[in-house]
Amino acid sequence: MLNFKAYDHINLTVSNLEESVSFYQKAFGFEVKEEGISTGFGLDYIILGLSHRGFICLYQAKEKIPERSRINHIGIHVDNLAEALPLLKEQKVEIVPYGNEEGLVTYPSSKSVYIKDPDGNEIELSDNFGGGL
Repeated sequence: MLNFKAYDHINLTVSNLEESVSFYQKAFGFEVKEEGISTGFGLDYIILGLSHRGFICLYQAKEKIPERSRINHIGIHVDNLAEALPLLKEQKVEIVPYGNEEGLVTYPSSKSVYIKDPDGNEIELSDNFGGGL
């Protein structure tokens, strides 16, 4: 079993990155924590939020976004990611093959494994809340 600690982030695709950043800053007082171009998808992104409370990661869409496909994944912080990987495989949970062949993605201050639920919804399991932001 995964040791759920907290919801970590929501990852969204947006049609206008600047407009969306402005909305979340004004509506919730979110601060920009990180920005760049994703290595896996080549899309501009910005992570906003409040440290130790929660984050939202916004990706700039390359084309018009279908109405029902804006949430890319949810992030969940677990405190036993190392032990979880063999357990997930044993339970035949679908692991998305990002990172290495084991499915482990290494970021500057955290590690993540991406899985899918029975309906194909992607969930990022991370070992460090907010990737240490």
